[in-house]
Amino acid sequence: MCGIWGMINNGEQQCDNSVALAAAFRYIDGRGPDARGARQVALRGHAVTLAHSRLAVIELSALGAQPMVDADAGWSIVYNGEIYNYREIRATLNGAGPAFNGGSDTEVLLRAWALWGLDALPRLNGMFAFAALNEKTGELWLVRDRFGVKPLLWGRCPKGDIVFGSSVASVASMVGTDIDTAYCARGVRYKAYETAQSGSPYKHVNAVAAGCWIKFQLSPERINVSEGRWYSLRDAVAQRQASMADISDDDLLEECRQLFDSAVQLRLRSDVPVAVSLSAGLDSASIACMMQRHGARTHAFSFGAPSEPASEGPGTQSLAKAAGIDVTYVWPRYSSWDLYEMLEKTMAFQEAPFSGLSPIAQNAVFRAVGDAGFKVLLGGQGSDEIFAGYRKFIVIALREALQRREAAGALRLMYSLALMLAHEASQARMYWQNLGRYKDKAGAFRLLDWEAGAHNLWGEAGMSLADRQIEDIQQWSLPTLLRYEDRNSMGYGIETRLPFMDYRLIEFALALPTRMKIANGYGKWLLRGAAKGLVPDVVRLNRKKRGFDVTQNWIAQGIGASLRGFIFDHSSALRGALKTGEQLDKLLTDESLAQDPNLLDEALLLAWLVDPTRLPRHHARPSRMAA
Repeated sequence: MCGIWGMINNGEQQCDNSVALAAAFRYIDGRGPDARGARQVALRGHAVTLAHSRLAVIELSALGAQPMVDADAGWSIVYNGEIYNYREIRATLNGAGPAFNGGSDTEVLLRAWALWGLDALPRLNGMFAFAALNEKTGELWLVRDRFGVKPLLWGRCPKGDIVFGSSVASVASMVGTDIDTAYCARGVRYKAYETAQSGSPYKHVNAVAAGCWIKFQLSPERINVSEGRWYSLRDAVAQRQASMADISDDDLLEECRQLFDSAVQLRLRSDVPVAVSLSAGLDSASIACMMQRHGARTHAFSFGAPSEPASEGPGTQSLAKAAGIDVTYVWPRYSSWDLYEMLEKTMAFQEAPFSGLSPIAQNAVFRAVGDAGFKVLLGGQGSDEIFAGYRKFIVIALREALQRREAAGALRLMYSLALMLAHEASQARMYWQNLGRYKDKAGAFRLLDWEAGAHNLWGEAGMSLADRQIEDIQQWSLPTLLRYEDRNSMGYGIETRLPFMDYRLIEFALALPTRMKIANGYGKWLLRGAAKGLVPDVVRLNRKKRGFDVTQNWIAQGIGASLRGFIFDHSSALRGALKTGEQLDKLLTDESLAQDPNLLDEALLLAWLVDPTRLPRHHARPSRMAA
């Protein structure tokens, strides 16, 4: 896991990129605090620079350093991510060329790319974003993983230079910082900033789309750009549905167990200690308990405190005692200055606006993980999207059954909906607030002088449950959550690994029939069955759903004052985004911000706009390693 950066100087065979390189490292150093590497070559009338900041997780020696070069093949690479099945691919590659120099997955990726090219990508099980340069042919490729777990941005400078890297702020600082108001307005209105196709709050910064590639072909006269897709989730799910049509429910249950077991086991491969993010929910509990089953020392980090009934602490403590898991509880008591620092740091790490206070709490968890000396953390992101864990999926599935006149299925789903409503009546206010996102009409902002387009988050009337889940994975939920997790974790030099993002598990889960996703008032029905005997029933069969929330009154304790300071002190800089003539004193009271999540998100966006390319202040890693 690392940070990458690169530049193609247009029409300059020799140039000094030292200033640009130094600036880039200031943005990506947090992603790879263990080492730096850079390489510049003159190629077909251009200067090409590749740079890398390293987080050493596999092959800790210099044999894993980047940029990595295969002189015989003419390829060099800078790469961010992990190829979890690198050992299996290495075994296939043995005998197909010179002996491997070290034990890194980077060397395996480089050799596979040099030998197979695009055909290497479907073989990879992992999260990755890389740039590969061939000095013999003059081509430079940017490639991103199936679901966009790792970021990869690029843009063209006014003079035609190409800049790319892991940091959107680093690229924007060179190609232009004009804000994409549609990106920002969509995020505030629907809590979904990113999509699988885009991922930049700047007009002139492009994201390599998930499952896609960009190719720059260098010639003395120009830089030609082409692009393509190497993975289609919809096609993969359709093929999976066809293959499981005649498989029994018992066999599907067993396959789910095996796929989840394999996904966790692969993500335990590491040359440094591995920890796990834990809550009282099914997803993280399943991962932690599976780690235990594989004999891994399981140390968990959880946001909450056992002594705080409003937090997840009591439930997490009960689970941890039952499963024998060591837990570090993160429940900081911040001063107003501490909260300002955490807000500022989260905005810098994210390099884009975010919704609510949970990203700040998530930042605090990753800080604690780094302070404990861990570099790798497993987490449960993705389970709700792929196994239909969100409550909205019951309504969408019911709509589908009624349209198809499937009476038995509709009755089962009505029963599930009734059970869900009965068990979660205490959370009705939260659900009512979130329901506003699902209204198919443009919403008016209270602080922002922008308009938000209208989108139908329920999906089109004839859309199947699986198709609507795919929309969550590609635009309405997961891309933004993955960005929050990646930027917060990498700000502290921590690699997060997500077993539920294993492509085999995603394709399998999405292809399941509805009755195996939703039943008896539960989402994630098959996962709950697969977790029987692994996860304590008090967690496995709990119907109440709880998000990653912040129950402390951080707004009154300092966040509110910090937001008012950003907005009032920089009102001139916010001209064009901030409405004029509004009674900001009344709108921005602590009480208003605490009661209206949409108003809070608008204020958070305005605070980010004050300095969108702010430099991160990285947290020093302790010298000791976790035992």
